[in-house]
Amino acid sequence: MQTQTQPQEYWTATAMAATNPKTKTPVTLHDEDGSVYQGHVNDRGEKHGQGTLKTAIYITGCMGEDNSHLMKWTEYTGNWCNGLLHGQGVMRKMCGNGVIQIVHDGMWDSGVPVYE
Repeated sequence: MQTQTQPQEYWTATAMAATNPKTKTPVTLHDEDGSVYQGHVNDRGEKHGQGTLKTAIYITGCMGEDNSHLMKWTEYTGNWCNGLLHGQGVMRKMCGNGVIQIVHDGMWDSGVPVYE
């Protein structure tokens, strides 16, 4: 199945239409860059609550160390607040050599990992 490229307004409208505010039903969104989000959204269609985003591009400033140029995908599973990584969450990446690494497992604040 091939996903058609759509403008951002389409994805926001789709998320809003797919979410039942009374039951907080999770949605699955496919972005034009190939990213897939499964989880909850707020009434504006932004990622909000619990969810997982898998993408072939970095979704924050976390570049990691070795072989980051060989990265195949990045996945974040955890809490979101108004479209940003926020609260407890785990970001993993898979490099070109097939090794899955944890980039950050812990707290996030407005899209930025919190290191103690």
